[in-house]
Amino acid sequence: MCSRPALLALFAALLIAAGTGTGCQRAEPPPRPLPSTALSPDTLASVHWVGKCRLDLEADAYFFSRVWSLPETKRLQAQTLDRFAIGFWRRFLGDAAAVGIPPVVLRPLLEDLVDSESYLEIRAATNSQLSTVDAQPALVFAIQVSDRRAGFWETNLAVAAQLLTGLPAVSAPVARGWQLQRTAPPNVIRFTRFNGWLVLSVGPRLNPLLDDIISRVHRQGVPFVSAGTNLWLEATLAPSRLADVFSLSARPTGAVGIPSSILHPLSSISAFFFSFSGDGGNVITRARVELAQPLPADLTPWQLPLPLLHEPLNSFTAMRGLQPWLAGLPWWRESPAGSPPDQLFFWSLGGSPYQTYLAAPVPEAGRQGSALAGWLMQKANPWLAANGYISFDPAPDGNGVTWGNLPDIRPFIKSAGADDQGWLFAGLFPDTNLVTTPPPAGMFKYILQRTNLVYYGWEVTGPCLQPCFELGQTVRLIMRQPQLPANCASLNWLTMLVPRLGTSATLINRTGPAELTLYRRSTLGLTAPELQLLAGWLESP
Repeated sequence: MCSRPALLALFAALLIAAGTGTGCQRAEPPPRPLPSTALSPDTLASVHWVGKCRLDLEADAYFFSRVWSLPETKRLQAQTLDRFAIGFWRRFLGDAAAVGIPPVVLRPLLEDLVDSESYLEIRAATNSQLSTVDAQPALVFAIQVSDRRAGFWETNLAVAAQLLTGLPAVSAPVARGWQLQRTAPPNVIRFTRFNGWLVLSVGPRLNPLLDDIISRVHRQGVPFVSAGTNLWLEATLAPSRLADVFSLSARPTGAVGIPSSILHPLSSISAFFFSFSGDGGNVITRARVELAQPLPADLTPWQLPLPLLHEPLNSFTAMRGLQPWLAGLPWWRESPAGSPPDQLFFWSLGGSPYQTYLAAPVPEAGRQGSALAGWLMQKANPWLAANGYISFDPAPDGNGVTWGNLPDIRPFIKSAGADDQGWLFAGLFPDTNLVTTPPPAGMFKYILQRTNLVYYGWEVTGPCLQPCFELGQTVRLIMRQPQLPANCASLNWLTMLVPRLGTSATLINRTGPAELTLYRRSTLGLTAPELQLLAGWLESP
């Protein structure tokens, strides 16, 4: 077995000999097929991505692809891929072992993952009679790249597999490529090339999933199963089964697994389907969630906080059916506020980034608001004082509490409206508008008419993006976390997006006893808060 320095020296020589160019290789992609093969019932996940090179040539992705091709996006993408090419090894091998691994092991492959069409499928048998070896999950990843780029994949993946396992890859006995055999699961890692596709398989020695993928390519030219010809990204997931298969509690000590904080919420979702497509100027997002337990039988009638709403409204979100979930939160059970609300409403106004508000309809709003204010001052103030924060204080008018002493942000919680139809009302800065104009009635009429609607979200994303960033920086300041640097790639990207983003509308309907369906139409597929969170995550160490 080669030592790591010798292995990396050989790899570097091969890399220099092959060249390091990346990018789209085809001037025109082949017609996109619509495979009709059904997925196996044992499939845990399938993800199909058409690749940026194809999106650049699709009319329905015109504006999305144009924004992706701007210099600010390219710089952020390059930074992200550079960091992942290094961070991957730190995650799986530790900081000390990762120091000597050059980024070029993964960096060219990550570029291809962005540009090229690819498919991932994970499968695990459900038959309890199967042996432990046969029941281990199988993973197959396929990507379509040029012959020149295929050499990178064959060489680089062999290097990566040896670095991860400590075992050398050897030439495959039949197919073109290599394989690596282990005594512990996964027993076989295999790389093959055929019909223009590169296929990496990880799993047991007998891998029916690999056989299926190869059969699909021979039969219809592609390895994937697709729900439509115009989808950019599509995925089918079985989260509850994924949580069972990859649970840390079911893995040997020291094995790489998924954190239980992520797995636990997934156990309540039986199936999840989503896709992205476009109409030329917007991204269309569709998703369907099948829950393990049925939803509440009845949805309470909407109690919109109309007396609190006025122009200039930049965003408005309404959701209902929350009471069972809120009732299960330990901190709510400890509070004296009584039965939790079933609905929540969020909105923001143009102008100050801190004119962001929340309202929740509750019975006897005055009493519940007073009880909650007293509980916060009794329970939260000792912790705030011990950690060097300002305490909650009674509001000057005796209605609720306020917190903090910053000039531009003054969070508050109080009651609003009549007790028989009132709300708990909170915000980051008091609403001081003396002359108010009601927002358009059409939005609220639409919400009230949809009997199965559980979530409605609307925003003017561009004007909301800068306030979201400023709010995020303020939260980082309060939480004593590092702020985004003034000239970082993520911040430059957000700044570039502001004048280019239009409105976003998100609808979630209850379409079955345990089923939710999402539809979103937005400029880039994400809302302003989501873009802010993404930028912050991409910029984090």
